[in-house]
Order: sequence, then structure tokens, then C-alpha cells
Amino acid sequence: MEININPIGIGTYNLDLENAESTLNALLYSVNKGQNFISTSLIYNNYNVVNFLNNFFKKIDRKNIFLTCHLEAFIEKKEDVEKQVDEYLTRMGIDYIDALQVHASYVSKIPLIETYEEINNLVKKGKIKYLSASNTNFDELKELQKHFNIFSFEGVYNLECKYYENIGLIDFCHKNNIKFIAYQALRRNNIAKMNYPFLIKMAEKYNKTQNQILINWLVKEKRLNPLIKTNTIKNIDSNLDALNFTLDKTDIEILNQFQDKRFNDIKIDWKNNGGITIDKLASQFKIM
Repeated sequence: MEININPIGIGTYNLDLENAESTLNALLYSVNKGQNFISTSLIYNNYNVVNFLNNFFKKIDRKNIFLTCHLEAFIEKKEDVEKQVDEYLTRMGIDYIDALQVHASYVSKIPLIETYEEINNLVKKGKIKYLSASNTNFDELKELQKHFNIFSFEGVYNLECKYYENIGLIDFCHKNNIKFIAYQALRRNNIAKMNYPFLIKMAEKYNKTQNQILINWLVKEKRLNPLIKTNTIKNIDSNLDALNFTLDKTDIEILNQFQDKRFNDIKIDWKNNGGITIDKLASQFKIM
């Protein structure tokens, strides 16, 4: 079944909870503007984000929002899956999650397939609607897709860090009707801070911001669903306006060809043995 979700998702990592009222008003404004996809996690601000979202869900029609949640460290037995799901449901005051995914493979101490079998059991119970994946390696995603109908894959992707495209995982998602949800799509504004000459030139050419150029390219050219976190109505309008213009083919090609080779030189620590895990990849090389 095709699900119509807005191409620009609502990120909730590092929401401004000190100004809870204005942040809540911004989220409600996003929904009013048609943004209907939101991703969150228990570990964001030590449970405080999901607690905050309780007020959000009280003020909207639940069925109008597609909610994705993450299973976090650690899943040591099958029962831990439902325990975390119930924690989400209780804290947000809702009775189902649309899509559930393991945050990263290493958080599951039991075989990943067994974890997803348990998620599938929760679909039968009505607590979950769809199975999604996040931060897996390519072989793991292919194995999951072989056994389950994976709805979406949440992974790192942006102008500088194209790991999942380079290994063919994004193409696999497109071919198998798996939505690719790109987090750190703007690398928390670090790409704009680099002031790449070609991005500055494009921003001037189209009378848009650098971030608007990037969002447009991600959605229209790469066919991805970027997760963008914002606490202000001004930025929400700016993000949505990013889809209201068309990039020239020559500019698209520049964006397609560019990447920061420093990211390609990083060896991913898939087992979380002290190296750089895939979920930490885009956080490298920050501009202070």
C-alpha cells in the first residue's frame, strides 16, 4: 500500500525543549503546512523528547501523522522489543507506532532477524504497522528485505557524505520500493558553514539559501526523504519553499559529483568496538 508522506520529514533530535511552547507551536505549524512524517527516539534528550511529544499528539489527529521510532541499546532478549514499544506508547499517549526500526544493528544483542521477528509479532498485535530499518550494512538490509517487507531505511546521506549511495544501498532501496530517509541531510548546518563556492553561486543564482539548494536536490534529484529539525516557523517556511524551484541539469551534476573524500576514508565500526559507528559518521569534521 502506498503511503503519502511529505518528502520533508520532521526531525526531533535536539529539539529546543527549554522553549517548549514555541517549539510545540512550530511542530503544529509544520503539520498544518502538510508535514506528516516524524521520527523520534527514547534516547533523545534522555526521554524528554518523547515526553514532550505527548503534548503534540494531544493537539493533532493521530491518524494524520506517520510516526517512526527507534529501538535503542540494548536489546538483550526478545521481550525487550515490546517493552521499549510500550514505553513509547505510554510516554507519548498513543496506541500505535507507524514504523519501528532498530537504531543501529549493534544495539541488538540477539540476532537482528530475531529482533525483527518480534517487531513483526507486534504488527499482529496492532502496536506497530510497518517494519523499517536504520544504520545497517548492506548485507543486513538485504537479509531483512528477504524475510520482511521493509517500509523505509533511515540512514546518513548528504552532499559531503554519500556512503550509502557509493555502496549501492540507496539504489537497492529505490528498486525495492523502500523509502530512504536521510538524516543529517544538512549535516546540522555544517555544509552551509563550509561556504563551498559552487553552493554560494547556486544560492545567488536561484535567490535561495544554500540549505534550500540542498533540500531541493535531495528530494527532487536523489528521490530521498530528508529529516530536517527546526524549532522556528521561519525555518519551516524556508524548508518547504525549497521545493518550489527547479535546478538546472548542470547544477544537479555538480551536486551529484561532489563528496568529501575524508568521509570515504573512515572505516565503519559496525560492532561498536570503539571506532566510528555509522550513526556517528556525519558528525565528523564539524565546523566550530
